[in-house]
Amino acid sequence: MKKILLAAILLLMGAGFNPYQTALAQDPLIDEVDTATEAEWAEIRIHFITPVNYVRHFPQEHGQLLEIFFTVSGLDLQNISLREDTHHVAATPIMPDTVITFGPPASLNIQRDPSTLSIRFDRDVSYDVKPGDDNRSLVIYIHIVPVENKPPKTSPKTKEKPPIERPSK
Repeated sequence: MKKILLAAILLLMGAGFNPYQTALAQDPLIDEVDTATEAEWAEIRIHFITPVNYVRHFPQEHGQLLEIFFTVSGLDLQNISLREDTHHVAATPIMPDTVITFGPPASLNIQRDPSTLSIRFDRDVSYDVKPGDDNRSLVIYIHIVPVENKPPKTSPKTKEKPPIERPSK
């Protein structure tokens, strides 16, 4: 019996079946992150590979850390990875440096229990969060505030030595 089982396993592996490949073939839930700017708002649009339902966000309007809660409503969830996924949005003169991290619910039931996007900005910002029109994205609108241009920090001045006088000839 053991020989038959071993032969079946070897046959499947020889045919290219690898159970570990199935786990590695899962796609991250976040497809891509786009940015855009308008007159009064900068926009971060987070695209997902499947439809999502926006639930809520906290804090409501302002902060350096924003958490967005959503559920996944796609039908084919077998190919979605439930691993933490992180994306980075580089700072511009208008847009703050931003790190977006997906965290699955503790129950791993992404259709029933809300998943979390943790968005960390490098400075306090005012924002609004809305579901995208395509049902596959969440949009963060950041109110544009000019960044102060601060002079570069200089080291404390050292005591200046008086100039050396040279005798004239």
